Amino acid sequence: MPFGKSPRPRSERTLTLGTYLRTLRDAPKGLRSRFASRLFPDLFRKSVRSEAETCDFETLDDYEPRYRRLAQLLDRPEKTPPPDELAFLGSIEGYAGRAGTINLGDCLFLTAFISILAPYRAIEIGTFGGFSAAVIAAAIRRQHPDEKRVLVDTIDRNTHSVLERDKPVGFLLDDMFPAFAEAVRIHAPAESGIVREFAGRDEIEFAFVDADHQHPRPLLDLVRLGPFLRAGAWVVFHDIRLGTHTAEKGDLESLAFGAPFGAEWFFQDWPFRKISGGNIGAVQVPADKSAMVAPALRLMKRPFEVTPGNEARRDRRALHQSLVELW
Repeated sequence: MPFGKSPRPRSERTLTLGTYLRTLRDAPKGLRSRFASRLFPDLFRKSVRSEAETCDFETLDDYEPRYRRLAQLLDRPEKTPPPDELAFLGSIEGYAGRAGTINLGDCLFLTAFISILAPYRAIEIGTFGGFSAAVIAAAIRRQHPDEKRVLVDTIDRNTHSVLERDKPVGFLLDDMFPAFAEAVRIHAPAESGIVREFAGRDEIEFAFVDADHQHPRPLLDLVRLGPFLRAGAWVVFHDIRLGTHTAEKGDLESLAFGAPFGAEWFFQDWPFRKISGGNIGAVQVPADKSAMVAPALRLMKRPFEVTPGNEARRDRRALHQSLVELW
């Protein structure tokens, strides 16, 4: 339903007693008293949960009407695509959707989002070949043609492409997008927590997360970005239906290795404003960023998809340590 109506929000308990007690049990000892005191009032509160609004992009032919729809959802009805935006998107149409790149519909959604919001800078988690970083940089540059500084900081845990081992992360920037290579700064090998080294608190207006989709990694990426995102900022997540799509297709090889539902669960459970574009979607950071803590703790009830043992314990500790920074 690409032009779906905005669903009515619904009320729910902000924090259950079970989640509260589990948090006090699992949090690092030095943080338990802080969680106990800050979370206690949430046991007696109710909050409003929003359902996703929808705006799917499919082809270049429907880009402009979908753009107008998205502009209305983002409260910027006056926005229109720059004259050369469709030409750029047409130039990458044949490459979008190849291994390691997002497909054309997702490119259209991502480009329109940035075009409408017109941020001066973006963060990307998950560089791969650098295709989406270039798409983001191009969209920002069209909104701010005189901006010469770094437009996109992109972060990846690997030094080399997971699909083409002989090539470094971000190799497509030089191969396909030399005009934007200097606008993108690659941080590799690194994790999302490195954002504190190059971004100030409440500075970032837009981020794109397309890295490890295993739960709780997408949640951890968002929580680590949280202190550096502006209140009201938007974060786009890729593969928000990856697990379901894999199961529906009956991809036995993928199912055998475990189809990751992390991004899908995160998007489904996000209680604040969100917009779905199919397998890509955006969530909005609430005005009070501390309101993100209770929903994150609820989501941590789901079984972690990362390797049990040290990895799961490490991620749980990192989540608790990052969540307290939102208060």
